[in-house]
Amino acid sequence: MQTQVDLSAMLDGELDAASVRRVMVHSDLCHECRSFLDSIRDQARLHRSMHALEVAPEAGQRTSAVLRQQLLENRSRLGSILYELGRGFALLGLSPDFSRDVGKEPVSVPDMAMRGRQFVDEATRWARGHGASEGEWMAAKDLFEPGARSAIENLAKGQRLLSECLALLPDHCEARIYLGMVHSVRGQRSLARRQFATVIATTADPAMRGFALLNLGNVHMQEGDLHGAIDLLQQLVASGVVAQQPRFGMAYFNLALALGLLRRFDECQQWLRRLHDELPHKRNVIARELTKRSQFVHTLRSHPEVEHRLATEFPIWFPLTGKEAS
Repeated sequence: MQTQVDLSAMLDGELDAASVRRVMVHSDLCHECRSFLDSIRDQARLHRSMHALEVAPEAGQRTSAVLRQQLLENRSRLGSILYELGRGFALLGLSPDFSRDVGKEPVSVPDMAMRGRQFVDEATRWARGHGASEGEWMAAKDLFEPGARSAIENLAKGQRLLSECLALLPDHCEARIYLGMVHSVRGQRSLARRQFATVIATTADPAMRGFALLNLGNVHMQEGDLHGAIDLLQQLVASGVVAQQPRFGMAYFNLALALGLLRRFDECQQWLRRLHDELPHKRNVIARELTKRSQFVHTLRSHPEVEHRLATEFPIWFPLTGKEAS
């Protein structure tokens, strides 16, 4: 089957992005290919078991030693497929408020499942009109139901796959960041903090550290630790990564929010100025995001003179009064 060939190609690192998306969609809908994928996951678990063995030097143990060596050589390729699939399902379940710039955009599994169901619906209507049996078509329609997962189910599936990836490849920073994001959305903040802190402690890659600092700062803000969030976000800005990759500019936004909530309005205004001047392409997005931050909106409504000052300098964003805050 082509999908199983594609899965094997993924293990060899020979599959392009479009084919990865095809594999993900198909494996979620097809029982046979889900079983094939499960066998790959079983091999990953077997690898972990074999890795823990102390192989004796006796000739009778040579087969086990060879098997362990083969599994060791496949570890990176197995981890890669688990990451690709785990990332896709994690992104499908993540809130739009979270950054999705760590990797590629998510696979549109729900859209693909909907197209399949629509096709079967059309075939069923044709069958009715021509007096043919609907039984096979109705059975076929069931194949598309696994793709209609809720956000919670997508997050759970992504979490399992990413965790299995990290069991094989503990230094896989992208998988760890996505897993931390999933933990955060699911309310598992201590687990999220652990994943982001591990990335910060173990890699010198500026982009990976930037994503970890940004997301760890988000967790601190969710917990009400505004001072901790500010410290982390200032570390990110001081690293210079924003100048190299403007996608990290949301650190300016979060700094402005945290400082505003602390009523340090002059500093809040400074970060808004940097956000406005350095990232003009984000202005419309920021206008929408500001109205979603109910605590920030309430704080400004309690200080109308501050909001008036901000409206004078940033008329595209302020005043917020009269706008709906979610």
